[in-house]
Amino acid sequence: MENVFVTGGSGFIGKHLIKRLVAGGATCHCLVRETSDTRSLPESGITLVHGSIDRPETYADALANCDTVIHLAGLTHANNANELYRINADACGQLADACIAASVKRIVYVSSLAAAGPPPKPKAVRDETDADEPVSDYGRSKLAGEMQFRKRAGKLAITVIRPAVVYGPGDQKIAQLISSVVQWHLHLVVGFRTPKLSLIHVDDLVSLVLSAASGGELLEADAIEPAALSKGIYFACDDSEFVTYSEFGRRIAKAANTRVLVWPIWKITGYTIAWVAETIAAARGKTSFLNRDKIREATVWSWACSSQKARDQLGFRPDTPLDSRLPAVVTSYIK
Repeated sequence: MENVFVTGGSGFIGKHLIKRLVAGGATCHCLVRETSDTRSLPESGITLVHGSIDRPETYADALANCDTVIHLAGLTHANNANELYRINADACGQLADACIAASVKRIVYVSSLAAAGPPPKPKAVRDETDADEPVSDYGRSKLAGEMQFRKRAGKLAITVIRPAVVYGPGDQKIAQLISSVVQWHLHLVVGFRTPKLSLIHVDDLVSLVLSAASGGELLEADAIEPAALSKGIYFACDDSEFVTYSEFGRRIAKAANTRVLVWPIWKITGYTIAWVAETIAAARGKTSFLNRDKIREATVWSWACSSQKARDQLGFRPDTPLDSRLPAVVTSYIK
């Protein structure tokens, strides 16, 4: 890769990806909003393209200079499902059409494990051949984005990465969790049996994305059977261990050398708190990450998935375990 167009480059994953690309000698064209905080991006090796993923006229010219597109931009939460679909689904089709017009060679779309849903019971761990059954509006919107790309797979080389829970320095969502554990010694969970989580460190995810961009399997446009539908899709996680959300809080406390109280609340209480948070945010013209859609994701039975396919085909090797990663991650937020 010599010239790469990155959407969502000022976000958590994007910052880590662009630093790796620039360090490897690539030239990056980074799509950012006018209001994006770009101070942590490299000072050289990148060109900022001010625009919006749902307005291809703001970035079409920049695509002409690029051979690879890595699509990270999207919404994790919104005040309504229509907004999620507009950005996470419709804009994927717009981006794909712009890439076709610009003769882009390859797209890597960083989707989400939420597009697949929990493992189908009684199966313990989901893999790429399992039928997709998202449980949230967010997951359904990400799957719809994948479908927009699949429709154009006959004209464009496209690989989809479905990351599990991504952690590492620079993520505001995990910052709130670490703050609660370290400062208040409290880890609130919804329900009395929290789901198993698939986790991946941001550095491992970046490595997998770059491997996929260099030679990952491609989507098939007319796929119908499960085996064909799974082509071009990779789950991204460290499947050597699946910790529950309750245990994740305890591991953070251990990494911070402190104690924590894991406090479960009833599901109905979680939904009520989420509804209140949504209502207050909407009244202020904002959105809340704590919402009923996220409660639906938080109360499924499991999010365990397999990264065997990525290991077999792309040499994916997340060889540093969670407990070895967490101390540095926690320190990055509390220093």
